[in-house]
Amino acid sequence: MNDKIIFHPILFSFLPILFLFQYNIHEVPITDVIIPLFLSVIPILVLWIPLKFLIGFKKSSLITSTLVLLYVVYSNLHHILTTQSNSFLQIFGKNSVLGMIFLIIFIIIIVLILKRKSIMNINNPLNIMSITIIGFLLVSISGYYISNPIDYSISDYSQLEIPIFDTKTKPDVYMFLLDEFAGKDTLRIDFDYNLQPFEDRLSELGFITPQKSFSNYPNTELAVPSFMNMIYLDFLKDELGIDSNDFRLPNQMRQSNTVMKIFKANDYNITTFYGGMGLVPDVRLTDERLCSFGTINPDLRKNFVLTYMPFSYFNEKLLENHQYEKLECFFDAIVNTNFEKTSPNFIHAHIRLPHEPFIYDESGNKVSQKNQNDKAAYLSQLKFTEKRILELIDVIRERSPDSIILVMSDHGFRPEIDWETPKPIDHLRGFNTILSFYFPNSDVEITSEISSVNIFRILFNSNFNTEYEILENRHIWYKPDKPYDFIEVQNSFKDL
Repeated sequence: MNDKIIFHPILFSFLPILFLFQYNIHEVPITDVIIPLFLSVIPILVLWIPLKFLIGFKKSSLITSTLVLLYVVYSNLHHILTTQSNSFLQIFGKNSVLGMIFLIIFIIIIVLILKRKSIMNINNPLNIMSITIIGFLLVSISGYYISNPIDYSISDYSQLEIPIFDTKTKPDVYMFLLDEFAGKDTLRIDFDYNLQPFEDRLSELGFITPQKSFSNYPNTELAVPSFMNMIYLDFLKDELGIDSNDFRLPNQMRQSNTVMKIFKANDYNITTFYGGMGLVPDVRLTDERLCSFGTINPDLRKNFVLTYMPFSYFNEKLLENHQYEKLECFFDAIVNTNFEKTSPNFIHAHIRLPHEPFIYDESGNKVSQKNQNDKAAYLSQLKFTEKRILELIDVIRERSPDSIILVMSDHGFRPEIDWETPKPIDHLRGFNTILSFYFPNSDVEITSEISSVNIFRILFNSNFNTEYEILENRHIWYKPDKPYDFIEVQNSFKDL
């Protein structure tokens, strides 16, 4: 290999993203790593090019690659050690301890490189090493896709009719999906908090709220595909197997969902918000995607920051501030956007509230550096969410009084759940949600209990003269590492 051709710093710059993607390959679409891979080269070039003019091409290449490799090893080792239960390993993994060790190693290597007169034989092996490592990762990634094929033609899974509405008017429909907003029973038991004033205020505004509401699945990954397609997901167990943890198919169902197909078939203009939730419906179904600035898959972003930027400063700047800006953009857009007037609108807003990161106090002031399991911080953000949603509802009703409004959550507050040996209280925490309908031009009686799978069946039947069957209420549990090993849960948790 020509010793004047040096490219190992560029290839090594891909390692952080490729390692993360390989670890999260079952839930992160491969298209979501393309932009991060390109972005990962920029800091390497920023370091490499100035060093090239100061100390030469070959030495600058060695120093750059050394820094990248030590950075990757240190970051992953730090992440592993600080998540262990052993207190000694946690202490050893601290930045002040492990970071100092790696800093000393880096300084020693830099001194050796700068003092060495001839280094032409080192770059060639590093070129070969970089090709080998990247090649191994690509083979591993390709092997996963080959050995775990997904039949996306099953996108016709629902077999539900796509009706053309037989109504004189087509009102705008607003959907506020509030992530991890716990239901009133969970809030009463775990937080000693009464949600009734919030429900009473909604009732004063004309909303109808069932006495009890529950999700059919305890996590977003399956709850949202279920109610956005108005079906249960039993077929996933047979299609993927109970040992699979691959979410590519339910993600596809979430993006290309039946509810939006119905609205699109009836000439609705569909608007979605990122609002912290990176996975939004397919571009073929949406007309506008608002608040998408700087969008990178949120799981990939979070894992990258926590693994490769293990400092509070970066957690705040790259996670909390980014989330804050998106949510503020969402609030502003609902208040100030003049949605399409020539056609009816479906505004789909899946918002990461009151889900962590906890960035609002009860009054809406910005806070930071709260533990993701902090119950007091969660409750404060939930109270803020109540107030903000009520304000947005007032704006919508004043601007468009005939609009249908749906306020719901996908699952409950889950940090205290025992997933392995769940008791009724754990089931309640996972399934208990909020739900309220605003149907201004429809007289409809709502049953005392509604589960998420029927929400849009009720909405379409009540407002657009469809005749969808109302499905029985079922609640399906699973462990996070085996999401398709479905366990049918009995109703005892509803009596708590």
